[in-house]
Amino acid sequence: MKQDEVEGDDYDAGKINSEKENREKLAKSQVVELVKTGDLFLNKTVLKARFELCAMKHNFHYTVTNSNKSVWCIRCADKVCFWGARAECLKGSTYFIIKKYVGVHSCAPSNKTSAGKTASAKTIGSLLMHKYEGIKEGPKAKDIHGIPVNMQSTLLEVLESYGKIPKYLHMLREANPGTHSSYKTDVDGRFRYLFIAFGQSIRGFNTVMRRVIVVDGTFLKSKFKGVLLVATAIDGNSNLYPIAFGIVDSENEQSWEWFMRQLKVVVADDNGLAFISDRQVSIAKALEKVYPLARHGICIHHLLNNVISYFKGKGLARLISKASKTYRVVDFKKTFSHVCNISPAIGNYLIEADVKKWARCQFHGYRYDIRTNNPAESINFALHSLREFPVIPLLDSIREMLTRWFFKRKKLISKHTHRLTIDVEEKIDKRIGKGKTFRVYHVTDSQLLVKGDKIDCFVDLDKRTCSCGKYDLLKIPCRHAIKAGFFVGRELYTLTDFLYTTGAWREAYQESINPFSVPEDGWSVPQVVENSEVLPPETRRSLGRNRKRRYEAVEDKIRSPQGSQGGQSRKCSRCGLGGHNRATCKMPI
Repeated sequence: MKQDEVEGDDYDAGKINSEKENREKLAKSQVVELVKTGDLFLNKTVLKARFELCAMKHNFHYTVTNSNKSVWCIRCADKVCFWGARAECLKGSTYFIIKKYVGVHSCAPSNKTSAGKTASAKTIGSLLMHKYEGIKEGPKAKDIHGIPVNMQSTLLEVLESYGKIPKYLHMLREANPGTHSSYKTDVDGRFRYLFIAFGQSIRGFNTVMRRVIVVDGTFLKSKFKGVLLVATAIDGNSNLYPIAFGIVDSENEQSWEWFMRQLKVVVADDNGLAFISDRQVSIAKALEKVYPLARHGICIHHLLNNVISYFKGKGLARLISKASKTYRVVDFKKTFSHVCNISPAIGNYLIEADVKKWARCQFHGYRYDIRTNNPAESINFALHSLREFPVIPLLDSIREMLTRWFFKRKKLISKHTHRLTIDVEEKIDKRIGKGKTFRVYHVTDSQLLVKGDKIDCFVDLDKRTCSCGKYDLLKIPCRHAIKAGFFVGRELYTLTDFLYTTGAWREAYQESINPFSVPEDGWSVPQVVENSEVLPPETRRSLGRNRKRRYEAVEDKIRSPQGSQGGQSRKCSRCGLGGHNRATCKMPI
């Protein structure tokens, strides 16, 4: 840079901060130096990065009052504070020089509402970039945060986690009134089963929720493995609404029956209740014993997967799916007859699976638009990274997730001013457009005939039925009922089931899932709970052959950027032995 380019500006050439020098200086030093009047920066990006790190280090926020190609001005976010800076671009260059800087804050720390400004991802990246020049692999989480990240729990932590179960469940019930929790051990005091149902979820489900429960299980990946069982409902806005969680040694008839008996304590058996699951026999047998009155439906996706796997019936999958979605029995019979004519074997398989369990119009009861066990699988996916945790951290992570969900939805509902939930309002809006050309004829004051669709539909607004079947099964006005409602001047929210209203949605989340008010060392429990002892489950070698990795071919070595790693010894993080990894470990501990 030539001398005449900065003539007239007061600066010290020794204070110029190049981008590379700035990165290296900040990366090596943990203390971010305060800027001073006259400091020179290579460009605005370097200048902004310095102030971001300065604000983060000294716990304050600032706002940008003016920013363009030639000027950058900031001041403290507290309007009564005098802290601020003004930087100007040197004429004919990219350099910025600090022309004015008030470095003393006059604002009170007690007036702050947050810890301070955080550096942007671009700034953090610029600080770490020089460490990875010429290296294909980027930084790990520990490089960014400066602390080691260890997600693997020690065996001692896992063992202690089971011993804390009685105290944890007692404190959970104390913090969340109405919560039902239970655990079971074998004759030797070793852990077998655990169940949790939060009182807030129970009350919401029993009062303002569609009575459809989706159940499923997923494998845990901790040192003692096991299975996480989930029972969830769907709220009026089509959001997941978890009801109960269970931890068992394995999925079998005994574990599912125990889980269902615990669930029955908080959700009574009746004809209006429905369960949706995959075709696992143990679930079906448990429901027959514990919930004889409730209806049982099976997931259509699992059924279609079986058809494709066992009968190579990929071409019929769409036709079977269409049959399962129909709202009228006559439409179902017509579509299903085509399936049977094309492949009698697949037709017999679907009949043996019980048509009443997978066809919507044949289902005895109400399953609404819940045709799969995707809701439970979605919760399992949300807990995917937590399945390696010991039992107590896993349970507390579930509680934290529900606390977060309930709070976010409560905030969303507080801003929603319409009569029906967001999801239902969108559905009705789409159906309004589909029925614009329909013609309506009076039969009685509340009964009307709607023409103009594929079939003429008879709508009864008082009974909330339509001959298309959709209004009857979903309890949301179909396009024929909407047109009929407009014809007689009825508002659509009055024709919709109460469970889809904003009032019901608000009531479902009016309570909060509470954390413990005291840390673990301050827990106060009855003596009987204090004396309870739970030992970790007795592990055993899993059944079946170990999964083997195939030999590495020459082509694999060529494709791999690092070549063969056959000489590198690896150990299992679960048992500590070599020859396999955590995912394939079947050794007892």
